[in-house]
Amino acid sequence: MRTEEIRWDNLTKLLDQLFIHKRRLRSELARDIRVRKSTMSYLIDELHGLNMIRIKKIVSQSRGRPNEEVSLNPDHGHVFGIKLGRESLKAVVYNFSLEHIDSREYLIRHFPEYANPVERALHSTEVFFRHYKPVAVGIAISGSVDIKRSTVNFSPILGLSNYDLRPFLQKQGVSDTFLCNDVDALHVGEIIKAGVLRDSSLAISFGVGVGASFYDGVDIMTGSDGRTSFEFGHFGAVKNGEKCYCGRKGCLETVASEYGLMKKTAGSIPHFVENFERLFPYLNQIRDNAASGRIVEEYDSVLDYLSYHVSSLILLLRPKSVLIGGEGGVAQWIFDRIVEKIESYLSDTWALSPSIRRVTDPETWETGSAFLALRRYVRKKLWRAPREGAVRAL
Repeated sequence: MRTEEIRWDNLTKLLDQLFIHKRRLRSELARDIRVRKSTMSYLIDELHGLNMIRIKKIVSQSRGRPNEEVSLNPDHGHVFGIKLGRESLKAVVYNFSLEHIDSREYLIRHFPEYANPVERALHSTEVFFRHYKPVAVGIAISGSVDIKRSTVNFSPILGLSNYDLRPFLQKQGVSDTFLCNDVDALHVGEIIKAGVLRDSSLAISFGVGVGASFYDGVDIMTGSDGRTSFEFGHFGAVKNGEKCYCGRKGCLETVASEYGLMKKTAGSIPHFVENFERLFPYLNQIRDNAASGRIVEEYDSVLDYLSYHVSSLILLLRPKSVLIGGEGGVAQWIFDRIVEKIESYLSDTWALSPSIRRVTDPETWETGSAFLALRRYVRKKLWRAPREGAVRAL
């Protein structure tokens, strides 16, 4: 690794620690990223020169050089975290320390008269953009996305195909964006909240669809083509089963999502996707009944299919922890039933016992997408602005 790459890697690791811990002593940061004190001085000086951090001296009773507390500079700029889903577009404004500043939510079904209600919802945020002028924007979208090109490849529920978000974002004056799958955003948001960046984890989303995301302890796994790598909902579950809206037969999403609870009402999953607005009240009723502890038996087959295939992913990836969230997790008993079934499918032979946690923070998607956008913004800015003194020190 070249000297410049080492410098860049150390700077980004330092900022990652501050995004998680908010405040850190200089000595703690040196230990976190495993660098010498002299190197830490150069790193801190560079970030301070870019107005990304603040430094506060800590008075100590002992002799020697006083320690310093390092924190992010919340005034460096705003960042947006946006969740664009089947039901609404929610935009959250954070400061540079990832602290919540403001938010707006736009219900997609409020724009039925428009040919593309999703695009109309996006344009409703223009006033928000003009007011806060974000330095970076992260957008989490339900569907398959191309991270490199900021395009939505395939999102039938949103009615988008090869949809390029760059013209809209460029119009708002945003140069740094990060488009990601909503399960990846959910995953990263929970990692940040838990303060664990070095452990592998698997995230599962359960709702109208099902999805998965894997973090290897460094970054989210993506395909070599820059697209999201897990299409968990479209793994084969039933040979020659029901035809899915994606064109395949027997996809997991046809038997292991909330659609599986309303087949009689919806008729087929393509019909459900095409008529989501009309069928949404029926789904809401199912969620209300589940939250009240009713219709438990109706969930049994759906959760069994889901848990069986999650256990296979655990066997394949061997994550240290598993995170389960999504709009369908409306009650603790649903989570408990999934955990119980997963554990029953994991044989003792494989010595697998990951911790399994429920994701309940409603803002996890927005936090995750904002962090990913901020990470990209920081890395690009630090790569473009090397300092010779810092380079020599590393």
